[in-house]
Amino acid sequence: MVCPHCDSTNTKKNGTRESGSQRYKCNDCERHWSDSSDVIPANISGSTSSSWEEGNYKYIDSNFVHRDKPPSLDELLDNFSIDRSEWEITNFKVNQWDVSAKEEVDGKVVWNTHTNYQAKATLLRKKPVKCDFPIIHGAVVRDVNFNKVKFFDNGLKKCIVVPDMQVGFKRNMQTGEMTSLHDTEAIELLDKVIESIKPDKVVLLGDMLDLPDWSTHYLVKPEFTYTTQASIDWLSSWIHNIRPYCKDMIYIEGNHEKRMIDSIIKNTIQAYGIRPANEPEAPPLVSIPYLLGLHKMGVEYVGEYPKGEYYINNNLVCIHGNKVGAKSGQSVTKLLENARISIITGHTHRLEMAHKTIWTRGEPRFYQAATLGTLSRIDGIVPSGGARHNWQQGFGVVEYNDEIFNIETVGIYSGKCIYRGKLYEA
Repeated sequence: MVCPHCDSTNTKKNGTRESGSQRYKCNDCERHWSDSSDVIPANISGSTSSSWEEGNYKYIDSNFVHRDKPPSLDELLDNFSIDRSEWEITNFKVNQWDVSAKEEVDGKVVWNTHTNYQAKATLLRKKPVKCDFPIIHGAVVRDVNFNKVKFFDNGLKKCIVVPDMQVGFKRNMQTGEMTSLHDTEAIELLDKVIESIKPDKVVLLGDMLDLPDWSTHYLVKPEFTYTTQASIDWLSSWIHNIRPYCKDMIYIEGNHEKRMIDSIIKNTIQAYGIRPANEPEAPPLVSIPYLLGLHKMGVEYVGEYPKGEYYINNNLVCIHGNKVGAKSGQSVTKLLENARISIITGHTHRLEMAHKTIWTRGEPRFYQAATLGTLSRIDGIVPSGGARHNWQQGFGVVEYNDEIFNIETVGIYSGKCIYRGKLYEA
């Protein structure tokens, strides 16, 4: 079979379409085509479109086939008769791909390649209307492939402990562009280490979501409103991608996740604890576990902040935490004052570690406290009390058996980190 794109004969079969036609792939130009006998008129041009609204958002998309140039934003808006005075554009994207097919030209059937486009836009109503609360829905969760990764056993187990990500977005009120509060480069480094060592457990220490628009204690700025859905979708997708690389995943509730519960109790108590009739064992509909789809991905959710805790082994516990020392090192020092077990916490956004030995009946008992930094941005964009903070980025790796353990902090510096003799770069 000769490639219709580059005339190469270095081609191979590449499956079949639903219509039964054979698909081919060129090993030289890496393009695909089929041997469909259907003849497409050369002058065909058209689109399939869809449009829907969620609260004060409107989503539109169109597929433009056999085009010489990409569709413009104005063309997409005109297709749907969008009133520019009513809507502002928050996002516009064009995807393109090539399609090869037989066409009739001057009475002859020939192979031709055309470019198809998909144009998508997200619009926000300039004058918001009152919507039913809440205007969010659960993330679309695909099945997790638990057979994707082969795990190794050397007698010790590994656990990666992930501190506050603060996944969230801030909108530019003039352009509608959304900027992340979480640091995608720092999270990319974490991903690489997880995929490299394939831990037995991944423990999320809480505040994985920022949820500034759910706060009941602070004034919510307009640039943070209507960002919950994007945050839910982003974090759910991240968990889904990482989940195959660990045997168990645990998500501890932090004070930011608790914002959603507090807001429901304060503003819409009728929605508290409601579950779908066909899923009585599922988490409540308006809850972090349900919206993220944790129950569908085999993720254990530990709620009841600040009491929620998870034991890595008999002598090491993880919590989110609710206290921050004024100076570096003070948070872990206070944790050890009345220590009866070693502890790892989030919440502080600092990299700290301290040790303590207590003698009991002539025997030493060793205790350790660690805070593991943050995976949020540290440039002041995250809503908090000040513009600049004494924050550090990082995460933790714990090696352990039932009784003993070793905690390593992995600091992230300008998009780079070092772990076990290897430099990781985003």
